[in-house]
Amino acid sequence: MIASYLAAERELGRVATDADVDTLAPVLIGAGHLLFADRQGTPPQAGAVHKIVSTVIAGVVR
Repeated sequence: MIASYLAAERELGRVATDADVDTLAPVLIGAGHLLFADRQGTPPQAGAVHKIVSTVIAGVVR
């Protein structure tokens, strides 16, 4: 689902045409999982999630 979303963004020109969305998608999922994994208590702050997503897609966003 995330790869499809990124592919749609690529079609709209908001993600680079050469972006490997099939690799970016599981990277986003894995990084997000690591923020939540092994936590006891509150979930990570929105800023932490934003930082991960921004970092992963920084090289492909137009």
